[in-house]
Order: sequence, then C-alpha cells, then structure tokens
Amino acid sequence: MKKLVILMIAMMCMVFASAVMADEMGGAKAGRLFLFQKCDAALIGTQDHDSFGCPIIGKGPWPIIPDSPRWGILNYSLWGDEFEFCFSGRGLLPDTNYTLIYYPDPWPGNSGDGLICLGSGKTTPEWSKWHRKWRHKGGDINIYGHVDINTSLPAEYDANSKPMDPSGAVGAKIWLVLSDDVQCSNGPQMLNWKPTEYLFEYNLIVFEHRPNVPDDEPK
Repeated sequence: MKKLVILMIAMMCMVFASAVMADEMGGAKAGRLFLFQKCDAALIGTQDHDSFGCPIIGKGPWPIIPDSPRWGILNYSLWGDEFEFCFSGRGLLPDTNYTLIYYPDPWPGNSGDGLICLGSGKTTPEWSKWHRKWRHKGGDINIYGHVDINTSLPAEYDANSKPMDPSGAVGAKIWLVLSDDVQCSNGPQMLNWKPTEYLFEYNLIVFEHRPNVPDDEPK
C-alpha cells in the first residue's frame, strides 16, 4: 500500500517536473529526493539515542526510521536561474505550519549568507470531508514554487561543500521543519530544535545556480 501511495505522489509532481524541468533536447534535468523521519520521541533515553530521540553517531548520516508513516518526496531542478521544486509530505502533525529549508552546517545554520527558506504550507486537518463523508486523515502537505536563492547548493559557506568523513560526500541538506522553529527573515536561522517532528534528507543534493540562463536554453 505504501508503495502505491509513493507512486501516486510522484505522479502528482510529474506535471511540474515535465513542465519546468526538461531541457530543449527533452532530457530531464530534475532531481528527486526522499525525506524521512530520523528521530523518534519513543527512543528518547534509550541506548544510542540522545535526549531528542536522535541517533548518537560519531560521523556520517543518521539512519532513517523504517516503516515510519512520516515521509516526503521532493522533485527539484538540478540547475537554473532559480531553484524550482515540488514537495509532498505525508504523516505529519495535522493542521500545522511547516517550512521547507536548505540547512547549511554548522548549527544553527546562519554562517555566511545562511539558511534558506524555500517555501511554507499548512498540513491538512485531522478530519476532512471526502465525498460528503468525514474521514480521519490529516498531516498531508504540498509545497511548490521557484525561488531565487542566488547561490548553488551547497553554498560555499556550507560545511558540507567540502568532502566530509567518512563518506567524502559533498551536497546540501534539505529539511522540513516546524515553521515556528525557523526564522526566515532578518538573518535566517533555526530557533528551536524539535527533530521528532521534522523530515530529514535521505541523501545530500546538488543544485547549480546559472544566473540569466533561460530554462529552455541549451546548456
């Protein structure tokens, strides 16, 4: 069932991806990223987890929580004058404001030009009406747009722009966080830390900023 849901959500973003993320020769220039839950309140105080329910590891990415109903999918442009994206999230807190962000290390993400807020939205309420019937379902969100971020990802000021041990990976972190926990203006940065309610990137992404280059111009 979960595989079917993932397929349906991917198809929802397909129109966006095909409309704004195909070059003149028809080759796709869209990237795809899955976001998952990595911290759990039920794991607070357990072995190998910290006081926030997050894994305690020396280096490397946090593992995802298998079979969690909380997850998301992001389709995004790999290059262009603006960062274009379509995000869908599921299993989140109902009737709650969330913000999709680019998070540059180190904490709280405000080094250099800093953290970038890509877009915000509100999840569906716990109860909604469907075909004249009320159903118990909430926590879904869709955020899409195109943002002039004026930088490639990862940005030069991001600690992840240089190879990091042990993987040597270079790339940008994309998170979905509670809107109340992030400041998007006057020095964007994280204000609070409630990771059990967030979605974190499955892997790092790369975006190349190409100013003043139309999306349909051969690269």
